Amino acid sequence: MIAATGVLYQHEIQATIERALRPGPPPPYDELVVLEQTLLHAIAGLWAAVEETERRGPGATGRGPRRARLEAIRYQTAVGLGDGLMSAQMQVRALARECQWLLDQCPAEAGR
Repeated sequence: MIAATGVLYQHEIQATIERALRPGPPPPYDELVVLEQTLLHAIAGLWAAVEETERRGPGATGRGPRRARLEAIRYQTAVGLGDGLMSAQMQVRALARECQWLLDQCPAEAGR
């Protein structure tokens, strides 16, 4: 299997997403920091792969919404965790959802 982000493999990314989206009370803030950093690392690699595919691909149906989603993800990665436990959990969950979307969009050769 080829690494999706140069370091993390698809199954590792998926496990991180599942941990971040686990229902229930938020984990300790330190754990949220680790999850955020892991997700940001995965998002960077996946984002680059999806962006490259978008740039090279011919004009396809749905390209506009995908382009907008990529730009929204870029914004989301710059938000940060905030000071509170709930804001940190909400941000980590948002990053996990964006990471899942990127993983689903990622070309097969980049991480599957």
